[in-house]
Amino acid sequence: MRNIRLILQFDGTDFHGWQMQAEERTVQGELGAALRRLTGQDVVLHSSSRTDAGVHALAMPVNFVLETNLPLKAFVLGLNSLLPEDLRVMAADEVPLEFHARFSAQSKTYRYRVQNGRVMGPLERRTSWHVPVPISLEAVRAAAQYLLGEHDFSAFRAALCDAASPVRTIHAISAQWASQGMLEIEVTGNGFLRNMVRIMVGTLVMVGVGRRPPVWVKDVLESLDRKRAGPTAPARGLCLVRVEYPERYLPSLKGAPYPGQVRTVHGPQQHGCHDENRPGAKEEGRPG
Repeated sequence: MRNIRLILQFDGTDFHGWQMQAEERTVQGELGAALRRLTGQDVVLHSSSRTDAGVHALAMPVNFVLETNLPLKAFVLGLNSLLPEDLRVMAADEVPLEFHARFSAQSKTYRYRVQNGRVMGPLERRTSWHVPVPISLEAVRAAAQYLLGEHDFSAFRAALCDAASPVRTIHAISAQWASQGMLEIEVTGNGFLRNMVRIMVGTLVMVGVGRRPPVWVKDVLESLDRKRAGPTAPARGLCLVRVEYPERYLPSLKGAPYPGQVRTVHGPQQHGCHDENRPGAKEEGRPG
């Protein structure tokens, strides 16, 4: 038996999330159907994240175990010939049998994009949230600091969240103008509750537009009350950009069109999920 890991990239606009649904188009459904055609087998797919409808992924690890002699390149070139254009396998490698894309992960990083300006740019409408009111980057950064560390994030979880515990650890959170009028908020944590990042962003934007002071975020967090937090930001602005694993699960990926390993992979700059550390990224970019 072999344990195969794939790195997926997809535009989530027309998907009803990752998880298989009988009457809806999902990432798991499309990938499973393509694997069935390629291998002749039904495989159990394990993803690093259960993304909601409309959420995108730059580099989502998925693994499955099966008996096959197919070369790794078949899981890149072969699958991509069978998949729709809004879903692609960017890389494939073989990992130890005990590896699990979700349970072996050490941390995940999501990036949220907010288009800030009086007029919505139509080219960004599928991958960002348009907020016409000017946003203060300084206020957003000040408020975000209250979310760092280990906390009970009950105030930042959806009502239908089924996680056993609301306690999570946020390792890093940043906000910057990535380009003229495009605010990017990036969050790294050991795990996330349902809609947690989107509620965090909705709350931070309330501070950024001046409706609440930064310290309000601390009060919301301590309240453990979802009703005290800001709105849930639209799914279209959210993108899974990175998942980190222990060193033993980081062999070089085969068939990748870019260098790097799972924890450092930054794919092509498309679908609104570009690398904030690229040369020339701006610190200040909101139009006046």
